Amino acid sequence: MIPICFSAYCTMIPLLNEVSEWSLLRKWALSEVYRVKLRTGESRIIKWGGSEMAREVEVYQKLVNPLQIKAPHIFEFIQLKDSGVMIMEDAGIRNLEQQPEPEYFLEASRELARLRVRATANLKKVSRKSIEAYSVSKNEFLQLLDDTLSSDNLDTNRVLLQVKRVLPRHLDQLYQMVPASLVHHDYHAKNLLIQLNGIMPIDWSNAYLSPHLGDLYCLIKEVHIFCNLSREDMISVYMEVTNLQIDHLNWQVRIGGLCWLIKTLHWLLYGGTNIIPGAEAWIPGLLNDVNNLYEELINDTAL
Repeated sequence: MIPICFSAYCTMIPLLNEVSEWSLLRKWALSEVYRVKLRTGESRIIKWGGSEMAREVEVYQKLVNPLQIKAPHIFEFIQLKDSGVMIMEDAGIRNLEQQPEPEYFLEASRELARLRVRATANLKKVSRKSIEAYSVSKNEFLQLLDDTLSSDNLDTNRVLLQVKRVLPRHLDQLYQMVPASLVHHDYHAKNLLIQLNGIMPIDWSNAYLSPHLGDLYCLIKEVHIFCNLSREDMISVYMEVTNLQIDHLNWQVRIGGLCWLIKTLHWLLYGGTNIIPGAEAWIPGLLNDVNNLYEELINDTAL
C-alpha cells in the first residue's frame, strides 16, 4: 500500500505504482524516507519532504555533481507547492551506524579528506551564482551566533558570550588561510553508507561552501560512541590525504566544531525542534560541547 504522503504523486510518478514493498527508513514531521522494492526486483530510495526537499535536489545539481563528489544518483524529482518527492539510487544496505567497525570510521575520515580536496580543486566548475548562493561567510556565522544569543533561552548564556569575544579573529584567520570547500554539515554515521569500494556520504540537504572542518569534528565525536578509535587515529588518517600539520589541523577541527555547533543551535532554536521530535533535549549537550571547544581554544592560544 502506497504511504499517504505519496498519494498526490501517483499520476506524476508512474514508478510509485510499480512498488511491491515499502520499508520505512525515517519518518519526521516534514520528511519520510523509504527503501522500496520494485516488481522488477530492483530497489530504490524514495524520499518525501516539505519545502526543504527542493533544496536537496538543488544541492546535488549545483554543488555535489559539479564538484564531482561521490553521491547517490537521482533518477527523478517532482515538486508540488508544499512538498516534493525524490527517487534515488539505493547505494548501500548498511550505514556506519549499523556497522560501526573501526576500519569504516577510518575510511570515512579519509573519504572526507578526499572529498574536501576534490571540492576545492573543482570549485571553478561551479557557477558564480551558485557559489554566492551556497557560501556561508565568516560574518554569517557571527550573525548566527548573535541570533542565537537573542533567543529567549540563551540570551545570557555565559559560554556563547565568551565564544563571541574570541571567535571573530579565529574566523578571520580561517577564511584567510584555508580555501573554501564543501561542508556536508551532517557527516554522521547514519549518513555514511558502506560500499565495497569505500564510504559514500548521503543526505546532502544541509550542504554549503565554507573553509571550516565541522564535518571532521562530528565524525570524531561519533567515533567515541561507536568504537575504541581515538581522536588521534582519526586525525592521523585525515592527514595522510591532506599533508596538513597536526597543530593546524587540530585548530581547524576546533573552529569547525564551533561553526557546526553555532549553525545547529540556531537551526534548533528557530524551527528545528518542531521538525525533529525531542530535539530540544539536544541543546544542553551541544552547549557543553561549545564550552569544551572554547576551553581547548583558549588553552591552545595561551600556549
